[in-house]
Amino acid sequence: MSDKNKVTVKIMDRDYTLVSDDAREHMQRVANFVDDKMRETYNGNKKLSTSMIGVLTALNIADELFKVIIEKEELEKRINSPQYELKSARDELDAVVSEYEKRSHAYEKMIQEFSRLIDSSNIYETGVAQLKKRMDKLDMDLRTREENLRKSRNEVLELEKEFSHKDGQSSMIDFDEETMK
Repeated sequence: MSDKNKVTVKIMDRDYTLVSDDAREHMQRVANFVDDKMRETYNGNKKLSTSMIGVLTALNIADELFKVIIEKEELEKRINSPQYELKSARDELDAVVSEYEKRSHAYEKMIQEFSRLIDSSNIYETGVAQLKKRMDKLDMDLRTREENLRKSRNEVLELEKEFSHKDGQSSMIDFDEETMK
């Protein structure tokens, strides 16, 4: 018993000798706590016997202990919860990164296809531009020829008028000559 500590404490005006491995200060603090709790119970109802005060105090202390245990468990859950949430967040992040990589690969393929289409479009546009230039040249040639044709027709008409005028004069002359005969 030399390792054990021994202390005399007073609870509800009665002396008790405690023997424990705990420090004397700790045993005195526990005894003072029990004495304070028993006095609270006694002050709530002074007609209770000492044994009844002891039982009610034990129930009150047990209630406080259970509440502290529940609070401790909730705190442990809260402490562990961030770790669980962190793992969940990491898993979710991994899934998002994987999806990003898939979409990025698909996007790269789309860019390549789009570039190919742009190149095809550029070839097509170059061909269309060349055809348009050719059509413009042909249109210009056609207009020039139409203008030349119009001029030629006008010249023909002028020549016909001139010819018919000259032809008419010679006919008139011929006519006059016939009349004169």
